[in-house]
Parts: sequence; structure tokens; C-alpha cells
Amino acid sequence: MATSEPPSVVRRQPAREIRAIPRTFFLEKWYIDILLPNGDVLLVYLGRVRILGAWLARVTADLFRANGQVIAAHAAARGVRTGPDLLDFDAARLDGKELSFDLEGLSGRLTFSPRGPAVEPPKPFLARGSCALFWEVDVPDADVSGALSWPGGGCQVSGRGYRDRIAFDFLPWRLPVSSLEWGRAVAGEHAAVWMRAETPDGILRYAWLDGTRQTTDDSVILGPARTLVHTAIADLPGLRSGPLRPLLRRLTRDPVETKWAAQAAILGVSGLAIHERVVWQ
Repeated sequence: MATSEPPSVVRRQPAREIRAIPRTFFLEKWYIDILLPNGDVLLVYLGRVRILGAWLARVTADLFRANGQVIAAHAAARGVRTGPDLLDFDAARLDGKELSFDLEGLSGRLTFSPRGPAVEPPKPFLARGSCALFWEVDVPDADVSGALSWPGGGCQVSGRGYRDRIAFDFLPWRLPVSSLEWGRAVAGEHAAVWMRAETPDGILRYAWLDGTRQTTDDSVILGPARTLVHTAIADLPGLRSGPLRPLLRRLTRDPVETKWAAQAAILGVSGLAIHERVVWQ
């Protein structure tokens, strides 16, 4: 499925995607993962939120090793710069196909070579009244190479990567989702992405296999799994919510996230998957 001219890894937000950045609340999050053949999983988040005109931005990186070791790092971003092929969060930077980050405890230099174009969820993915949520899957599957380093260690990286972006202007306590399931899997030349969200208006369900929209989400068979994360989102160390944690729980309806790494099969080919479930109280 590799293309002769891989698509760019970074895309600028369309100017009027969310009608205008709202005065009250706006959240934007880029999620990146890399699945390694030895069972290691790297997760990187770049996120920013605007509350009553003030911007806050953070970067987190977590390496879940197959032996059970977890190497975690995070940092605040003083400012965020974006461009057609640029996303700069101070300590982390997406520049074309290159991802680099230098955090206290974990650093990386990684090159993404997408195997195909972005997939296209509906735009917006979810809307109610004047508010909307956008989900973009810019890199559903990529070959990733490079290196990671941490105090006392490091490793070379050669795996399969993914990147998406979520942006919404719903007030957190009015986000019309009660549960969300997301996952992606790779196996040989195959790659799959799926999403299922429960809303007051019914269930939204979308799936892609090798870049093509599917009418069902049963192309992936999940096998044995290990839990990477199981926590209330307000308790995530990278958020540094501190004394604001009880307030954050109330304002966000206290969502709980569980994320797994698993063996998987796509059309009979063995591979790897990462999937999660988020439940709002």
C-alpha cells in the first residue's frame, strides 16, 4: 500500500473548521502511537485548551515496555506554533514527517512514512446546536523509524505508527457522549481503524480497512491483551491537575479511560492492535 509520494504528516487546521475559536472553551488534542514488534508501545499527546481566553498546552510521552516497565514524561508548552507542515509545542515538534520531543525522562527522534492517505470521518464527527466535535485521522498507518532515549537507556524504533486529532468547543459538562470505543490494528499490509460513540441521539459507528470505509467494524479479531492505562482522566499524571482535580472531575463528568495493547488478526493475518474505552459518569 505504500505510495510513491507519501502524504504529509502535519496538516494545518482549516480556517473555519470550528466557526471561530470560541470565547469560552476550545480543546484540541493530537494523539500519536507507535506499535513495536517486540510489544513496546509509545504514546505521545500534544494538547491545548483555551478557557475564557487563556491558553494552556502540554506534551506527554509514555513508553510502555513489554516487560512491564513504564517510562513517562511530560512538560508544559509556553506557546504553540502551527503551519501547513508544522506543529511546535516547545518540547515537542511535528515537522513534515518528523516527530521530535525532548522531555525530562524521555526523548525521541522519529520519522513517519505514511502507507496511504488520511481517512475521512464525517465533518463534523458530532454536532449539537452551535457546538461541534471534529475527528481527523491524518495518519491511519505509517512505517516509523528512529530512536528513543531515557536516563540510563534507549532503543531503536522500527514499527507502525498512527496519528489523529480531536478538536471541540462543547463545554466539558455538555459533551454529548456517554461512552466511546476506539481502536486501530495493523497486520502485514493491512491496517484498520474504528470508532464507536454512544450519544443521546444514538450510536455513531465508523470503521476503515486499508483506507476504505466499512459498513461493519468486525474486520479485526482482537486476541490476548494487556492493560496500558486504567484511570480517571483527571488523575492522569501528565495533566498536573493537583488541587483542581475534584473540580475537574465534576466539570468533565469524571471520564474513566482504559487502554489496551493486544494481539490481533486482520483477514487472517496476525498483527497488533491498540484500543480503548472511555466512560463518562
